[in-house]
Amino acid sequence: MSRIGRLAVTSALVAGCVAVAVAQQDPLAILRASIKARSTVSYSGLRTVVIFENGVKLAGVQQQIQCQAPGNIRIVVIAPESEAGKLCVSDGRHYWEWYPDSRRAVKSELPPPEVITRRRLEELERIADEMKLQYVGTEDVAGRVTHVVKVYTRNGVPLKKAWVDSGKWLTLKTQRFDSHGRVKSSAYFTRINYDPHFEAGIFEFTPPEDATIVHAPTSGESMPLDEAERRVGFEAVLPEYLPAGYHLQRDQVHVLNTNGNVSLWLSFTNGADTFSLFQRRVQGAADDVVREHSITWDEGGFRFTLMGALSSAEMERVRQSITP
Repeated sequence: MSRIGRLAVTSALVAGCVAVAVAQQDPLAILRASIKARSTVSYSGLRTVVIFENGVKLAGVQQQIQCQAPGNIRIVVIAPESEAGKLCVSDGRHYWEWYPDSRRAVKSELPPPEVITRRRLEELERIADEMKLQYVGTEDVAGRVTHVVKVYTRNGVPLKKAWVDSGKWLTLKTQRFDSHGRVKSSAYFTRINYDPHFEAGIFEFTPPEDATIVHAPTSGESMPLDEAERRVGFEAVLPEYLPAGYHLQRDQVHVLNTNGNVSLWLSFTNGADTFSLFQRRVQGAADDVVREHSITWDEGGFRFTLMGALSSAEMERVRQSITP
């Protein structure tokens, strides 16, 4: 056989081996590894986040991210100038969000990192049989080779696409889709460094003296819906409309007690994204409060807060279907 012939045969064999290797990639195993990497891989980098509405770009920001595994993370918005300075920072026990324009700081208490990882893995296993997972192949992101996985509903509606680093297993890019299969958000690293240097104190945050500090309620234990209703003393008011693929997590309801006010915390998921509905009894009525990704309103003796990964149109449609 000629040299050219041998090269042709060798190339064909190599191509066949690669095809077999790709065909054997397990998308569920890749997603498991990506969850574990969040608590084991330290890095720094630049990330771009873009939000879409009905397929049209609404906004985009560039973030500087520093992460020291397992629980320390700092995310700072560096562009555009109108958004610069917004901050998320965690030391593994406390999580702060800082909004410099409104001088508002939101503080949350976090479970230990290993508990967060365990919960994420458990949730993945719960929804794995309800979703369709597809291994797409490999692509380069920020100079790294990634495995690409797509997540669909049982009916074939795309929910999420993830690009997972083939060496470190960190998710370097994600796309999330609305109920019509259009991209609603995209987040991707443009630079990643797995050998970072962290300055002392960067994972600590002390609010300025003029800041308004908001303490987010802790979730506590989860329980079935009927047990949660018994504890709060009223029946949950459920939406009559849910976006395609979403369902109530009936066995993962939380009861919150904030300054003597007892609330239900209901979570809805499509396997890739979640949104929450908080509700409690009130007397009287207050004006609506609309913030980024949340709406609070009073109706029928209840105060509701709808919050999470929904477009404004979908959020309003869910709200209108909640009738106490």
